[in-house]
Amino acid sequence: MTQELSAAWDHHAPTYGRLGAPFTGYLAQALFQTVAGRLPPGPRILDVACGNGELSRAATLHCLTEGAASGRKGSVLATDFSAGMVALAAKTLGVLDAGDVVRWEVQDGQALALEPESFDAVFSAFGIFLFPDRLAGWREAARVLKPGGLLGTAVWRGPEDNALARLQMGPVMAALPERIRAGLPRPSWLDITTREGLEAELASCGFQDVEVSVFDAILVAPTPRVMWAFMAENPVTLPLLASCTAEERAAVERSVVTSFEALAGGADRAIRFDASCHFAVARR
Repeated sequence: MTQELSAAWDHHAPTYGRLGAPFTGYLAQALFQTVAGRLPPGPRILDVACGNGELSRAATLHCLTEGAASGRKGSVLATDFSAGMVALAAKTLGVLDAGDVVRWEVQDGQALALEPESFDAVFSAFGIFLFPDRLAGWREAARVLKPGGLLGTAVWRGPEDNALARLQMGPVMAALPERIRAGLPRPSWLDITTREGLEAELASCGFQDVEVSVFDAILVAPTPRVMWAFMAENPVTLPLLASCTAEERAAVERSVVTSFEALAGGADRAIRFDASCHFAVARR
């Protein structure tokens, strides 16, 4: 990962923690619960691209509950390449008073400084699928998993199946100048927004018995302008605006806010987006 990309996520971390994490945190916890029943006693769990640590929180509580019941409590390692995100995770996890059950540290998910075959489960909720070298991320997850270990990951579905992506990006693309739209590369993550694409890619990176299911939820933002501010700062969408002049950026903002206000029913109304993602569970 580049320092520039890490710095962008560091800058976005406080906004993400305030507006994005309540939504993606719910999905991350649901992803963990999707796999929890298959974990061995006292599991060693790795969270790659942990964000504010909500999946790691669910994993830590699982380990503490199991430890109280059986004495085999396991452990959780929360990692992210962004120090700002790890700081968010530290706040989320620090209040659990979990002792040595949970740790957090800065790690590049494309090149983990971790021993091979050292974890029973690896999770990544909306993380690896956005890596600059996504295949390296999957392969690293496979490398650190024990034989038979579990991968759990969440990936957004494409705009045709995901109103969140369609309604967010439609007014952005409509207002971007043609000179910018014409030069935009097709995002490579679109290759794995389908069940078939995700299954094939995970299989090519060392995973087997891949199971992909649809999970739907609703994202709520307090006002259309708050949602626009979140999008404009997000490192995923920020590059789309980087080449705009001030006037062009203002036009994009008007397009998005006007569209969002129509959806919400007013400038001071909450806006809701139906969102759809895939949960994938696989074994090494």
